[in-house]
Amino acid sequence: MFGIFAFLFFVSCETSNKNDDTPTSGHVWIAVDESLRPLIEVEEQVFESIYPNAHLDFIFTSENEVAKFMLADSVKLCILTRHLNEKEKAHFDEIKITPRYSPIAKDAIAFILNNKTTDTIFTLPLVAKILDGTYTSWQEINPKLEDKKIEIVFDNARSGAIRYLRDSLLNGKELGKQCYAVENNSAVIDRVEKNQQSIGIIGMSWISDLDDSITHSFLSRIIVAEIVPKDLMNAQSQTMKPYQAYVALKQYPFWRTIEMINCSGRTGLGTGFASFIASDKGQRIVLKSGMVPATTPVRIINLNSK
Repeated sequence: MFGIFAFLFFVSCETSNKNDDTPTSGHVWIAVDESLRPLIEVEEQVFESIYPNAHLDFIFTSENEVAKFMLADSVKLCILTRHLNEKEKAHFDEIKITPRYSPIAKDAIAFILNNKTTDTIFTLPLVAKILDGTYTSWQEINPKLEDKKIEIVFDNARSGAIRYLRDSLLNGKELGKQCYAVENNSAVIDRVEKNQQSIGIIGMSWISDLDDSITHSFLSRIIVAEIVPKDLMNAQSQTMKPYQAYVALKQYPFWRTIEMINCSGRTGLGTGFASFIASDKGQRIVLKSGMVPATTPVRIINLNSK
């Protein structure tokens, strides 16, 4: 705990004493939802290679901690999968700053399973019953399965995925007691790989870039669950994974918008980075990552197998 407060103090002092950055030079701290790390790190590498006098430092942490950094005035820029809530808006109203939002991409929440798992298709009601603790055993999902306890693994106890699923699927209800938090998305993948009873919940960006060797390594270790975007499953039901096309068309049910939020009240390196991600080059990076650009249209090709 002391380390967090010391870090907050250090960053706060640094940001309060330096305002000499420009859109393409200087130094800035940015707090980011950890589930978005793979995409943001690539954007950072390209941006700094184009602008060598720009130095971006990122704090990759939970959604809740990102908000704390912002309210403590330790960072002026953050990247989240939601808008500010009423409490956060009131804080900035009080200090006469109007946060600026820049949508940069569409993301999704992926459900991952152990490679030995045989039931890999979930309906929305089934996902809800697993999350709220109505179902606690794999045998309740399918009577043919072993009577093993279900374990739901999140990246963090203050994860944005928890908040999203609780609000969008559970109508605000708390998660069941079989839900556990680890340290980050990578740790979720490790846990699911080693435990057949586990269901992991991670950000799409960790498994979406099919040209990336790390993504291939992750996908070889787990299975991505298929979701039926309707309430019931029948012979005609279409199943979907968090693929780019399904997210772009908003057919995959667990999609969300990634927002860059600028609370600096001025133009500086943060706004420069935001403008870069929103530019054609930055949006092409989003597209290449397997996620959905916010400003560049995605070309959807329908293939007829007949």
